[in-house]
Amino acid sequence: MSNAIQFLETLGRSGGMIPFHDKAYADAVALLEVDHMQRQALLNRDANALSGLLGGRSKMMMQVWAPQEDAPDEHSQEDEPDDSDDGAPMDEPFER
Repeated sequence: MSNAIQFLETLGRSGGMIPFHDKAYADAVALLEVDHMQRQALLNRDANALSGLLGGRSKMMMQVWAPQEDAPDEHSQEDEPDDSDDGAPMDEPFER
């Protein structure tokens, strides 16, 4: 993992608990072992430039696909009307 990414991960993991004012942030970036262009992108807080320098994607998308439910067959027996009332006696007697 690159030092720049490790630095950003540390910042993110802190949840904003580490107050980084301009001077403190610049001092922290100065201590990193990164090349000049990465350092400048970090100092400028330029995420796009840093992403390009590190070979990242310019755009990312996330999609969540819900599991598909099994659609009932168009011709399932449950969907068809019950035509079993042909006057024949039922298997079980009807009680009143």
